[in-house]
Amino acid sequence: MDNILMKSNKLNSLIENSLTFSSKFLRMKFIKLLVIVVLFSACNNVESKFLVDVKYISEIDSFFETKMKERQGNYLQLVALHRLEEGSNTFGKDENNSLSLKIDALPATIGNVLMKGEPLTFIAAENVMINTKNDSLITETPLTLDKYGSSEKLYHNELNWQIITRSKQHYLRIWNTQNPAIEAFKGFQKFDLNNNFIYDADFTFYEKEKSEIVKAEVDGKRSTNFIGKVSFTYDNKSYSLEVGSGGFTMVADSTTGETTYGGGRYMYIQLPKENSKVILDFNKLYNPPCAFSEFTTCLYPPRQNHLPFAILAGEMITLK
Repeated sequence: MDNILMKSNKLNSLIENSLTFSSKFLRMKFIKLLVIVVLFSACNNVESKFLVDVKYISEIDSFFETKMKERQGNYLQLVALHRLEEGSNTFGKDENNSLSLKIDALPATIGNVLMKGEPLTFIAAENVMINTKNDSLITETPLTLDKYGSSEKLYHNELNWQIITRSKQHYLRIWNTQNPAIEAFKGFQKFDLNNNFIYDADFTFYEKEKSEIVKAEVDGKRSTNFIGKVSFTYDNKSYSLEVGSGGFTMVADSTTGETTYGGGRYMYIQLPKENSKVILDFNKLYNPPCAFSEFTTCLYPPRQNHLPFAILAGEMITLK
């Protein structure tokens, strides 16, 4: 009888221990499950904040359609960029000009940009009709430069031109509204839209604009200004990009020179009125003008805007 009671007590003890162990196991399993649910929920909240939905896709499509129109109406029309020399600078179809344009419909000489001090002067060739933007006919006119070093445009048939200034050097830039490159260019390929490259970032204005020399096309180096910086977190590390006037931002990353343009890419950030949060959307990274025209004068990203990781978003260098 005593043996039976002892065995019964042991059995009860084993059952209690088993229930206790089972209860602890279930509690631990429940806690783990709860943690996973919370983390998953948090991740979903982060992702849903920048949802790649139909509305967003339409916004990005519209953004790049506008870029295409800008390119067709500007940089894809470029046919020449000529550094002006002191004295006479003639241009036209004739090879004896300072700048010869291989366009059959042009006159032998269109005109002459005379560079003898300031202002520069444009003199039309005999019997060649030259118009201003408001259709006034001119035979000779001073080329007054604005604060950016650019003159007003002059026009002859499908051509138009103006003086631009880079690093205190004057250049004659010429557009052709019938340039075959306009129709030939179908656009660049883009990475798939990725909400992992949209950030809730912090923008900070500098107390005073800072000026810096950066690499540039044509003149090698050029001074540019930065008004502040945008900071964000990637892979648990903090990064920042310096931002220029109007939110203009130049970016390079580990795709630069590989799948994206070797001179970096551009984007604009919508600036706040004061230091605050901004949206940093790398899906809107686009190739600079130098990616599709040799007659451009792009700035390249400063060293501090070179990110050490791959931004798999925005335009690539491959054509459609």
